[in-house]
Amino acid sequence: MSDHYIHGFSDAERLRLIAQAQMLSTPVFDGLDFSGAQHLLEVGCAVGAELHLLEQRASHLALTGLDLSGRHLQAGRSWLAEHERISLVQGDASSLPFADDSYDIGMTIWLLEHVHDAEGVIRELLRVVKPTGSIILTEVDNHSFGFDPAQPAISAWWDAFNRCQAEIGGGDPYIGSRLRQITEGLGAEVLTEAPRAVISSSDSTRSRADQLHYLRELLESGSERMLTHGYATTEMQRAMATAFDQLRSQPDKAFHYSAVRLICRKPPMH
Repeated sequence: MSDHYIHGFSDAERLRLIAQAQMLSTPVFDGLDFSGAQHLLEVGCAVGAELHLLEQRASHLALTGLDLSGRHLQAGRSWLAEHERISLVQGDASSLPFADDSYDIGMTIWLLEHVHDAEGVIRELLRVVKPTGSIILTEVDNHSFGFDPAQPAISAWWDAFNRCQAEIGGGDPYIGSRLRQITEGLGAEVLTEAPRAVISSSDSTRSRADQLHYLRELLESGSERMLTHGYATTEMQRAMATAFDQLRSQPDKAFHYSAVRLICRKPPMH
C-alpha cells in the first residue's frame, strides 16, 4: 500500500477504518472457523482494526499483521499497545519477511484492490501458510456498487474514484471477480468462493442510516487525491454529497455493494 493509497493516512482515516471493521464484521467474519489454528497472519492490516475484532472472536490465536505503511502501523501500535497477542510488522506484501509454512491461516481483507501485483501477494501467502492451513481472501468487486433507481451524481463520483484508485494507486478495484483465476493460476486448491453482501438496503440487521453513512464516508475518503490529481471537481463532490443527503429521506431507494470471499490452500502433495 503506497503513499498513493486513495484513502490517505490521516487520523480521520484511522477512525474510518476502525468504524468500517465494525460495520462490516458480519460479511467479513461470519462462517469462519478458527478453532484449529494457532497463528494467523493478516497482510495489509493497516491500523489493525480487523485484528482487534479477530482477537475478540478467537482469543486463542496469536495474531500478526503486516503493512507497508509506517504511518498506519504507528497508529495501530498506539491503539493496540495493551493487546499482547497482536504483533504488527512493517513489510512488503509481495516479499513477506516470514519463513515457509509459518502460519495456520493467511488473510487479506480489502487489500488486493490497492496493490499492483495481487498475484505476487497471493503467491507469498501460499508460501508462508502451512500445507494444512488456509488462505482467506475477502476482496471487493466495485462493479457491484449501485443504487436502484440509479443515482447519477454518486455513480459519476464512484467511477472517478475507481479510475483514481487504479491509475494513481496502481490497484484493481474489481479484483474480487478475478480471485479464482489468480489462485488457480498459482496452483492453489480453491475450497470455497462466495459473494458477501457488504452493504444492502435489504439488510435488516443494520440500520439504513448507518449503511448510507458508511458509503458516504467511503466515497468521501478519496476526495483529497481525486481532486488533487484531477479525477473529480468540487462540483462533483457537492453533487455527490447532495445526493446522499436526499437519500436519507427516501426509504424507497435501494442500494447494494458486495465482495467476494475465496478460501484456498496449497495443492495436495503427490
